[in-house]
Amino acid sequence: MIRSDVRDGVTIRNPSTANLLIDSVDRPNNQQSADFTINKKYSILNGFFSRMAVSEVVLDWCVDNVSAATDNNVFTIRIDGTNFSVIVPDDTYTIADILNKLVSLLNALGGPTFSIIPPGGAGGYVGSASLASTAIFSIIETNLSRELNFTVDKDGLVFIVNCPVLLPYTYIDFISNDITYNQALKDATTNDFEQNVLYRWYFAWDGPAPADAYGYPIYQGYQRFITRRTLPFPKQVRWEANMPVGQLSFQVYSSQGTILLPSQTQNGEMEWKMTLLVSED
Repeated sequence: MIRSDVRDGVTIRNPSTANLLIDSVDRPNNQQSADFTINKKYSILNGFFSRMAVSEVVLDWCVDNVSAATDNNVFTIRIDGTNFSVIVPDDTYTIADILNKLVSLLNALGGPTFSIIPPGGAGGYVGSASLASTAIFSIIETNLSRELNFTVDKDGLVFIVNCPVLLPYTYIDFISNDITYNQALKDATTNDFEQNVLYRWYFAWDGPAPADAYGYPIYQGYQRFITRRTLPFPKQVRWEANMPVGQLSFQVYSSQGTILLPSQTQNGEMEWKMTLLVSED
């Protein structure tokens, strides 16, 4: 006898996950790491998944923090009503490095003698170095002087370097509208420039920064680095389950809201990798 209350069984498959692995070196040869498009013969990713999330990012950063490209390599002073400018060579600099370079360049002008008073030195200040001269001078505001944050003291003979941040970019944003366009919940920001961001990389170490020769922190971006970050609670990007992932375009924007310059990114000075966790319901 067949029981009438027994029904056919239903096979249940637990939801699964997959990785979508992005590497900027996979871009076409004529494109740069801050703006490229990946096209493959077939779809990049197929499957009935419903969301993607960035789980880790690796940044290989070799971009100069002082350069003509970022317009922060000019330092200008005024002496007796005349302006004198020096051009700092493109490179990566700590605060100690840039102050020593400025003294060398200013003294090469053949005018008054410039020197650095180290923190706590005779006539100096605890915790801050100073740019000193044998003649009264003033500092004309440029991007470089603004980043060094000079404060005048002692009748125009000494300028204190107070809490400087020698970074043209404070963060970079990884953007892919091909991934985020389906997202109903959009990103928001206090900045006037708004994008839907896969991941924002802040130039900051996870722990205390090491110090340079004058005791200033060596912030991330002052020197070349390769660093990996994992995200315990990543942004979940909604995806239509019946849509494959075809062409993918990526851009990397600076904190000024512009794509990083080709001169900084097309010659291997910035490369990056990203792992996206793809999951079903």
